[in-house]
Amino acid sequence: MSAWGFLVCVVAFFLPSLLEAQEIRIRVLNARNGTAVTDECVNISLGSWHGGDLIAPTNKEGLVVLHFEGGQVRADAASSDTCNGLAVLGPKPVPAGVDTLAITSDKYVDCQEWAKVVPGEAPKDALNRAPSYSLKKLVESGAAAGNRCGKFRAEAKPGELIFYVRPRSFLEKMRE
Repeated sequence: MSAWGFLVCVVAFFLPSLLEAQEIRIRVLNARNGTAVTDECVNISLGSWHGGDLIAPTNKEGLVVLHFEGGQVRADAASSDTCNGLAVLGPKPVPAGVDTLAITSDKYVDCQEWAKVVPGEAPKDALNRAPSYSLKKLVESGAAAGNRCGKFRAEAKPGELIFYVRPRSFLEKMRE
């Protein structure tokens, strides 16, 4: 085997593990003024929305940091008393073939553009209305969720997802 062939084999052997160790930052911003939201718990589904695989708090910069490595994902802890003691930080296995994530908010109202519900659809179909974000795109160029609650826009950096939220109104709080 030539030196070139040996090098190709070595790179092919180690490349998957190099690509697997990734970090994705979810930056949670107030949809109306762009300030960092430091007291939210983000619900994260691996793949399309099916419920929170991880429930992760924002840190003092309004970030949730996800670490993908060894076929698993985990989130950084912002403090010991986060998400009313309900945080699920992982590690959690990343199911085979999963190449997207979906997120929703907890304390705040998320402002991403959910798919429209077709009249007559079963309620369970509404679970898949949250948009999914490509992990590859997030790592390579970043992405910003839609902002249907305000005019503020920010540009995502590679490895980042910008997620807009707004505080609940008085009436929304009363309905809880």
